[in-house]
Amino acid sequence: MGCPHWQESNKCINGVQEEKSIPSETGLLMVSHIGCGTWTRSLSSVLNGTPKIPYSWTRCFVDGCSVVAQARFCIIESEPWEALPPSAFFTSTTNVDSVGEGQVLVLKPSCGSLCKYLLVASGRGSVFIQRQKEKVIKAWDHAVGIICVLEAGGRATDWKGNQVDLAADEAGRRSIYPQDGFLVSNGKLHNQLLELISSTSSTVLG
Repeated sequence: MGCPHWQESNKCINGVQEEKSIPSETGLLMVSHIGCGTWTRSLSSVLNGTPKIPYSWTRCFVDGCSVVAQARFCIIESEPWEALPPSAFFTSTTNVDSVGEGQVLVLKPSCGSLCKYLLVASGRGSVFIQRQKEKVIKAWDHAVGIICVLEAGGRATDWKGNQVDLAADEAGRRSIYPQDGFLVSNGKLHNQLLELISSTSSTVLG
């Protein structure tokens, strides 16, 4: 998947090679394969046919945040923070320089819906949370992003903690059926967030 409007430099940790930064305002391309990790490179280098250089693909991992109050959240543009379970415990801000007590940072999106998965898989975001609005959700809106996050070390479940089953639609392989919504995280925050969701589900979903 890719984000042509990726604006800020982002660093993905390889674990073996040195940390490399992705040039700003060049777009981002992310690929993943089960068992092979998640990798990124500058989108402009692909489109412009830049000569291949060693290590032009950089392996990415989710961030190491383990405290919900310090997490960087991603939400869809059409859904207000107040409609999501964590809002019962935290207010939100988009100003990275002034996150106050009792607030969490919500990142401003730079692309469409799949960008939230890209943010978590690359380590720039810690959590992507989305409430389910339709009874049937198309697999292609989430499948690539889920695989990228899982291969980067994160977790992706519904709000009940069930792993999202990409093969649930045995006939057409087109639909997935998460309960209540999607929760995508770096893994370390996942159980804490599930507890928050469970404690507020009657209020948020009722």
